[in-house]
Amino acid sequence: MSKFLFSVFLFFLFFSVHAQKPKVVVLGVGHSTQLINFDQQPAVIRAFINKVDPAAICIERSPEEFSKNDFYEFTYEQQYVVVPYAKSIKKSLHPIDWLPEEMDMDLAFGIKNLEVPRFTRGNQGFLGFTVFTEKNDFEDGIYFADSKVYSEQIEKWYTKHPSKTSSDFPRRLFLYRTFLQAKRIEKVLENYSDKDTILVVIGSFHKNDIEKHLMESGYSIVQPSSFGEINRQDINENFRPEDAYAILSFNLLGMQSNLNKLNPKIIDHAFGHLQKDTSAEKEFFRIKYDLYLSKITSKQAIAYYQKLLTNTDDATAFTWNGVKDKSRIDSYFDLFGNLSFKKRIRLEIAREFRKMANEKMYRKEIELLSEGMNDYKKQMLMVYVQKYLM
Repeated sequence: MSKFLFSVFLFFLFFSVHAQKPKVVVLGVGHSTQLINFDQQPAVIRAFINKVDPAAICIERSPEEFSKNDFYEFTYEQQYVVVPYAKSIKKSLHPIDWLPEEMDMDLAFGIKNLEVPRFTRGNQGFLGFTVFTEKNDFEDGIYFADSKVYSEQIEKWYTKHPSKTSSDFPRRLFLYRTFLQAKRIEKVLENYSDKDTILVVIGSFHKNDIEKHLMESGYSIVQPSSFGEINRQDINENFRPEDAYAILSFNLLGMQSNLNKLNPKIIDHAFGHLQKDTSAEKEFFRIKYDLYLSKITSKQAIAYYQKLLTNTDDATAFTWNGVKDKSRIDSYFDLFGNLSFKKRIRLEIAREFRKMANEKMYRKEIELLSEGMNDYKKQMLMVYVQKYLM
């Protein structure tokens, strides 16, 4: 074969291979912001998936953990929104995260498992309760990670070396992890053609680096914002009752409530979708919200709670509590997330007695709700009660 023909062959081979590559959409998300931000709520993510209509969806969990149905406890958008919705509309799922070995974690941090919290969690921060306090947490739109300003902020973090090299492991680990996420996405993309669009739903910090990596490998990146606005009709059509109860739980029961950092807009929206619901759970949340709005006094709330307690059977449970480790009393956002529905009512009665400075009745309720708990849970309960129940 002549050099000319060989060159022509290579030219067409290159462009035919390049043309066969699928398009990629990387949706950068905040973990669990779906429960505090109206414009990022679960229904918005479902509506966005419908707009993209991807051939497959890549999610932020490693293949090993995904095979065991094991997720990070704080990635609400993954295990409670993307995964079940993808299965319901028969979209292929590909776990693309990477985790270091326990020995590596022990060397770097002195902790073998970065997903296991301490005996009691801090009120926020690493291995603490997930809580949102910044204005952008409540107001950013679903496409916040597409903006140039956000990308530049993340880029600065990528390239900013700490003054001490010995303190640089978290940044280096993050970049290495993101690199391997991109490589795993590439492996997924090899199984699809130019007719396909692959959606990646991942923490917003990873988005920028992943997109650069894939573009340099010849893939076409489509920005999520190019699919257009998610309007109120889209939200209503994709809203589910379990969304409402997750939103109410996160806002009214968790550390958000303790810090008085609720989002009335998304709470009202959740209640609006529960108008025909007559459950004890809805009534419980109504009492909690009325207290927040100062519509009722502690004395009135106690009366309502006691009536609810009397009329509720032991089988009644919360729709969603976010609990991963059932040996604990808490969840990733709620100090008392693993209490049964009836015990939670009793805890709220105790809270209101404490507000009224009625220590005798407060202590009585705490004793009643701790009955039947093992020592581990009871000790954890008492630490949280003494520190936060007010």
